[in-house]
Amino acid sequence: MRQVIYIIIAAGALVLMGAHSAAAQHGSPFAQRLTGDQARDACNNGRFKCAREVIKTVKKRYPNFRHSNTYLAKGKTGRPEYVVKMINKQGHMIEVYVDAQTGRIIRSRGY
Repeated sequence: MRQVIYIIIAAGALVLMGAHSAAAQHGSPFAQRLTGDQARDACNNGRFKCAREVIKTVKKRYPNFRHSNTYLAKGKTGRPEYVVKMINKQGHMIEVYVDAQTGRIIRSRGY
């Protein structure tokens, strides 16, 4: 029984690895994200603003929203940008795009 479980887990891992590879080839937004380690290293080296600083900037601009999620990705122009997701009490969400190098808010999009 245990061997069957291990085989199922291994097969699932192979499927996920193939899906990640296919996503990277097709320009999936997930393929454009930087890992947490890459983002931290870039922040420590001074190449990018740290996520904490960026979130503070966004919270000042949108005080009625609370922070939901943040990730670092390549923007439309190829430059790295933070995507900060915010939500308010009514359940409205916004995505705020912030230049990772300057910390300047580029644009926002609400749902």
